[in-house]
Amino acid sequence: MRNAYVLKRVSPRELARRLKGRRFENSHRHGKHLFVRAGDEQWLRLHFGMTGWLQYLKRDEEMPKTARVLFRFANNRRLAFDDQRKFGEVELIADVDEFLQRRGIGPDALDVGRAKFKTIFRMHRGAVKAILLNQKLIAGIGNLYADEILFRACMHPATAAASLSDKDLQRLFRATRHVLERAIALKTDFNRLPKTWLLPHRGKRGRCPRCGRALKSATIGGRTSWFCAHCQERVHSKVTPAT
Repeated sequence: MRNAYVLKRVSPRELARRLKGRRFENSHRHGKHLFVRAGDEQWLRLHFGMTGWLQYLKRDEEMPKTARVLFRFANNRRLAFDDQRKFGEVELIADVDEFLQRRGIGPDALDVGRAKFKTIFRMHRGAVKAILLNQKLIAGIGNLYADEILFRACMHPATAAASLSDKDLQRLFRATRHVLERAIALKTDFNRLPKTWLLPHRGKRGRCPRCGRALKSATIGGRTSWFCAHCQERVHSKVTPAT
């Protein structure tokens, strides 16, 4: 243990004691959480925050300077929980389903079918980006990838969910699946993301990869959003005039 700050509800001593001699048997991801089976009665829960990741180290490999927790195996290899900004979490839990229910975490984004996806947006008000980020409704979409999803869907992040047509929701659903599946395939390596995506250009002085115009930013749902005001249309509700 190099930094106990990331540990939640378990001390370094207790974590070492309860994992000693155990095997990491299988893993399961749900939203932003990775659950690793560590024996018959416990799971290791890992949440990577903004900068966390796992690095498997061979015997002669140097440990990362920002490694917060180090797991040592019988073959003398190690697994480092690396987290530069220390927003990650490491915890031991007894039951995955109970944890998800207690936290009120919604279904994983890739487990949400088309019909369920549309129902979520039809039943909740607010900006479309805020709904994408709401982990109680759809788990696993972070701020950066929400911006990418909306860019691909050609939809302004402040668009009201109530104004979305069935066609809009269909387009948003397809964009969500495509972005998440492609990001996973690329192991979320930003250096490998297509240059046609928003993310490689996101930020100050960034320009839209479609039209070349300067990107805009706004705070939506408490998070900074980057978008192209020209390419991402803000859908407005269609009001039928009274007769």
